[in-house]
Amino acid sequence: MTAGTLEPGRARPHPLGVPALSPVPPGWWFDSLLVAAFAALTAALVWWAPLLRLDIAVRDWSDAHRPTPVYVLMRALDYLGQGGALIVVTMLVSGRLAWRHRTARPVILAGLAPIISTLLIVGLKRGTSRGAPHHGSVRLFSHGPEVEYPSGHVSNAIVYYLVLAVLLAPYLAVPARRVLQWLPGVLTFIGTTYLNYHWLTDSIGGYLLGLLIARLLLRVPWRTVPLPRWLDRVPP
Repeated sequence: MTAGTLEPGRARPHPLGVPALSPVPPGWWFDSLLVAAFAALTAALVWWAPLLRLDIAVRDWSDAHRPTPVYVLMRALDYLGQGGALIVVTMLVSGRLAWRHRTARPVILAGLAPIISTLLIVGLKRGTSRGAPHHGSVRLFSHGPEVEYPSGHVSNAIVYYLVLAVLLAPYLAVPARRVLQWLPGVLTFIGTTYLNYHWLTDSIGGYLLGLLIARLLLRVPWRTVPLPRWLDRVPP
């Protein structure tokens, strides 16, 4: 029996249903650790010059080692974190599931993800005011027009593929769900850093915050959270 194929006599899988991604266990210690790690990284970028020198060294190495085939591959990896495209894809998938199952649960999840990401990531970008590897200053709070820290691409590739993994969990085998959930974030981290669209520490910061947002989304019991009947007509 392949993933997504129903056994005779069984109801079709509900959206956000079983099998689903493992929920975040009780307790906030790991979430607090992510916040502390991001705060420490930000403080180090302000007060610890060797970290800035590391960013510059990674940029210079990448510039000196970029053959055309690798460049093309890395462009593709970086595009995995393109926020606009990911929002469209997640909303289309959630809309299809919502229509099929007559419930707004998938759309609420897919719509909440960009709201949280935008408020957190864009707010930090504007507040830290850091340049890109070839445009503006490597230092934070440089008051330039660039807003590169933390990397939105890397955060996007964790958050939106998590949403897709949650939405498609009932239809995918466990290995496929794990790949969809975790691999795009790593690939985007490599691509955007190698191409010098972001400093190395931009990507690290984006990864930390992407994990934090993903954990916040997984804390919500999407299958059972109370909704008005007109938003949730899926049969029991």
